[in-house]
Amino acid sequence: MYKVLIVDDEYYFRQALKISLPWSELGFQIAGEAKNGAEALELMREVEPDVVLVDMNMPIMDGLEFIHKAKERDRKTKFLVLSGHSEFEYARQAVQLGVFNYVLKPINEEELQSSLLDMKELIRMERLGKLELDDLRKQACEGLSVMKEQVLNGWLQGNGISRSRSERYRLNDLGIKLEGLHYRAVVVDLDSSDERNLEEGMPIRKAKVQEIAQNDMQSAFQCVGCHDHDARLVLIIGSPDGSFDKLETICERIRLNVQNDLACTVTIGLGNGYETFESISVSYKEALIALKHRFVWGGNKVFAHSLIAETGMKVGLFSVEKRSGLLMFMRIGNMSETEEWLSSFFHDARVQKASMEMLLLAGIEIVSTCLEFLAESSQSFEDVFRNTTQPDMIQQVQRMKTFNELEEWIRALILEAMNHVHSRKPNRAVKVIEEVKSYISRHYGNEELRIEDIAKSVHMNYNHLCFVFKKESTFTINDYLTEIRIIKAKELFDQGEKVIQNVANRVGYADANYFSKCFKKYMGITPSKYVNQIR
Repeated sequence: MYKVLIVDDEYYFRQALKISLPWSELGFQIAGEAKNGAEALELMREVEPDVVLVDMNMPIMDGLEFIHKAKERDRKTKFLVLSGHSEFEYARQAVQLGVFNYVLKPINEEELQSSLLDMKELIRMERLGKLELDDLRKQACEGLSVMKEQVLNGWLQGNGISRSRSERYRLNDLGIKLEGLHYRAVVVDLDSSDERNLEEGMPIRKAKVQEIAQNDMQSAFQCVGCHDHDARLVLIIGSPDGSFDKLETICERIRLNVQNDLACTVTIGLGNGYETFESISVSYKEALIALKHRFVWGGNKVFAHSLIAETGMKVGLFSVEKRSGLLMFMRIGNMSETEEWLSSFFHDARVQKASMEMLLLAGIEIVSTCLEFLAESSQSFEDVFRNTTQPDMIQQVQRMKTFNELEEWIRALILEAMNHVHSRKPNRAVKVIEEVKSYISRHYGNEELRIEDIAKSVHMNYNHLCFVFKKESTFTINDYLTEIRIIKAKELFDQGEKVIQNVANRVGYADANYFSKCFKKYMGITPSKYVNQIR
């Protein structure tokens, strides 16, 4: 609906105008009315009309003055002048002010309706054009942003660009200004705990991290930012004289500002500075190496490549003996011993200062042992973690960003697998009951079936089997056998069998009279009456 404001000093004319046309059918609604231009100006702020029907000759502020002032405030509103023949010159002046049209009084309803529909179409086309223009502008901005990301990612991968004048102009158009400088790369990465807990708002969060980082960095250095192929923020820093003395301080400020403003943490890796433009990719790789030290030392820190020495033991952590010990504890279902083994293993790894590569390798080997345990228990990863397909375990482990994260994930995986396998193991008695029921379901039709036969099938003493069955199920084997036979007999009757003797024989009764007594005991009705009811 398009909103209409009526401005005329004649009250009865305004009322007549409101009922003269089927406004809603035409796509309009009367949003307000005013008796002079001054009152209408105030009302326009509240109503924000699309169309104003305005009289020329009004007290306090006439139509021309009102239109002039209203168009200074809002050029989108359309005006339709309502004028008498004596005010025709005013109407012409109004048209010069940009009024859409004028209609002479007394009002011709068809003429007014035609003008309104023309205005409605004009408004629709203008809004459509604005939407298309906004969309084109958005596409252009997004296109420039994509081009900028592509150029900067090319630099990170070592794909240099031409240093010609035309290329410099192109970079300036993209907002990239790093000419004649020494270069250094900084990688800012959100810590993993925040990614898991706040995944839904991650794009906005990453954009805010980039805004904070670039604002802080631009206070001291020229810089441009992009996101690499793993969605990490990369800042390429420029310094005219090669001095990066304040860089680590600024990175600490970025880290603290993100923590305080966004309630999440980042880890920052710094590459070394280089004089040549082509070395940006080298500095970027160094920043990634520095960032990896988060795995051992934890996140929410700043790591400079120049200050980090390659340390850590290179020998294997997961020996054959350790593997055997873990597998044994998992097999016997000893949760406390398993937890103690895991705590001891990860404690030793920390004490020995194992390298990140060795820690990741040990993680993969422990997970492999867990999968072996599941396989020998005839279980799968999907059985343990319902509605989850087995991930690529190597990639899963390699995605861990801290040692603590790896430890927590492996501990949860091992204990959940053990709980699943051992909680599903039935005790011997329950297993025997299931075997007895299965045997009966296969042989209930044998009239010579004896409990001794059932006991032999489960390799158990007759008396002991009777005791165990009654204890676990609260009824005797004979009661269960009779119940199964009567249920099967009822199914045969329901399927159309009418001869009682035939049904009795098929469910293990040679004597039809005895069968009838048993049937009545369980069903409360004789077989013959049951058959008659079905008919």
